[in-house]
Amino acid sequence: MKTTYEKLYSDSSFLFYYQEFIQPFFTSPFHLHDEFELILIVKSHGKLYLGSNVVNFSDGDVFLFAPGLPHCFFNTPGYEKGAELAHAVVIQFRNNFLGNDFFYKNEISQLKKLIDKSKFGIQFTKTKKTLQDRIQTINQKKNINRLVELLLILNELSANKNINLLSTEDTLNLCCLNDSMIINNVYKYVAENFQNKISFDVAASVANLQRSAFCRYFKRKTKKRFTEFVNETRIMHARKLLSETDKSTIEIAFECGYENTSYFNRQFKIICGITPTVFKEQIAILK
Repeated sequence: MKTTYEKLYSDSSFLFYYQEFIQPFFTSPFHLHDEFELILIVKSHGKLYLGSNVVNFSDGDVFLFAPGLPHCFFNTPGYEKGAELAHAVVIQFRNNFLGNDFFYKNEISQLKKLIDKSKFGIQFTKTKKTLQDRIQTINQKKNINRLVELLLILNELSANKNINLLSTEDTLNLCCLNDSMIINNVYKYVAENFQNKISFDVAASVANLQRSAFCRYFKRKTKKRFTEFVNETRIMHARKLLSETDKSTIEIAFECGYENTSYFNRQFKIICGITPTVFKEQIAILK
């Protein structure tokens, strides 16, 4: 599996493209587009890999990606064995879909700020159910109402304060079509096995490189050591379990692939800035 250039924007008679995906698990490979992409996760959970970064995704999350951001949604291992299908809505539009200078007009200044931020990848959390429903049903609108609804949705998102910027400028050109198969295969290996022991030798084998060459290659491409990337994936999963379950810290550490709870606590604080216990206390206050 390799990073691919994915083109969904196929009907030039429409100003923007809409597609709904309902499947046992998300199957799209690590890919990028020429278009902006607005994604609603209707039903699903797992890890989003964007450039060299990883975050959790779950029901109701909305994402906005600028053109050229390589990304892939991996479901939590075993998701396809459950009763729920992975369900997402994708809307794509070109930068000039309403003219080359549309986003530079005074009336659109708020949207322009949103569009500028999307080059980092944006995750909108705690979106209103009414907004989710509008995204999901936008294709039922006809004629100019379809376009107006998209602009109103983007306008509402531009006022949303619950956002996470997912990337930094130095990772935007991480992957290209001719030099990304290695990184993608390693991401896939980590996403599918982070709850178990992750082997440097297996990762190197997946990348078809010697261990020392793999370590240098991964650091050069992602600006992170492989162990850092694995820890980020595991800690993101730990955050999800701490937020959504009553499991103990010890249980969560082992479920995230850690054999040593002290090491888990230390990595959690390095990545999140606080201990798992404090994180869980803060989540309890917000509920």
